[in-house]
Amino acid sequence: MSILQVVFPPELWFAAFNFLNRALNYFSSYCYCDITEMDGVSTNDLYNAVQLHLSSFVSTSGSRLSLTRAIGSSTTTFGLSNNDSINDVFDGVAVQWEHVVAQRKSQTLSWQPLPDEKRGFRLRIRKHDKDRILDSYLDYIIHMANDIRRKNQQRLLYTNYRDSVPFKDPSTFDTLAMDPARKRNIMEDLGNFASGRVLYQQTGGAWKRRYLLYGPSGTGKSSMIAAMANFLGYDIYNLELTEVHSNSELLNLLMKTNANSIIVIKDIDCLVSPSNRPNVLRDGEDGNNDTITLWGLLNFPDGLWSWCGSERIFVYTTNHFEKLDPALLESSRMDMHICMSQ
Repeated sequence: MSILQVVFPPELWFAAFNFLNRALNYFSSYCYCDITEMDGVSTNDLYNAVQLHLSSFVSTSGSRLSLTRAIGSSTTTFGLSNNDSINDVFDGVAVQWEHVVAQRKSQTLSWQPLPDEKRGFRLRIRKHDKDRILDSYLDYIIHMANDIRRKNQQRLLYTNYRDSVPFKDPSTFDTLAMDPARKRNIMEDLGNFASGRVLYQQTGGAWKRRYLLYGPSGTGKSSMIAAMANFLGYDIYNLELTEVHSNSELLNLLMKTNANSIIVIKDIDCLVSPSNRPNVLRDGEDGNNDTITLWGLLNFPDGLWSWCGSERIFVYTTNHFEKLDPALLESSRMDMHICMSQ
């Protein structure tokens, strides 16, 4: 052991480093704001908004770019490369964005799998400008991101949330073969949901809606889902239950969904078999995490996890309505039943 290590133990080095870091920050004219990709275990909507905002001008201003193109698309998306930076100006104030990417440390919680990389944007802004423009600048970024989404009119389809492809199904409520009064009722319900931010905040409810589509194969359930997505401008997450092996894996998938999305859980009757029924309403007390249960599907929209995201629609489908467990049909579990008949 060296003399320096004896005279200056690690605790002293650590305290000195922290003091020096605070001193440098105190005398620095800049402050830094980190916007991480994940907010705990759910996606940070502000990260996605910043990514969209920067992509609108990074192709002309960036020196090192990240290029992506979805399968089947002819559009190239420009992004900021890992650990590269770009300047922006808002209300006459110059700021700098850096795309920070670091390797995540080994995980100890097996029930909460996370990406290997930790991503985020770091905003550098002068201290005397922060109080004046930060809130309005972030509001502007969110507004611009929403505007870009609307202008692009590009819906995405995710399969178990690993990959995405452009969603180009042309189905709309105008093209659906359904009684006009029923269509108006569904469209009105969807519209009230999409514009209900203030109502859900006032009532303290989670901003979600649940629909059950049932009817024989070929009666238009997929077309109805496409019409919903095109009507609202939402992305679609298609959950394949056959590829999900446990409640923890199910939870991890659901936590990765973004706001403004439709989560589709097809063939719910395949899960609700007689062998599952004894465990349906046990609320997880059995502790069995090696299988996917009806409780796992019902708990996420209704439990504490539902507050980790907003403005999401759950659509359950079945070809065999008679096989569904009564727990799934309760009004507290399902907001609207839609029969798709020939």
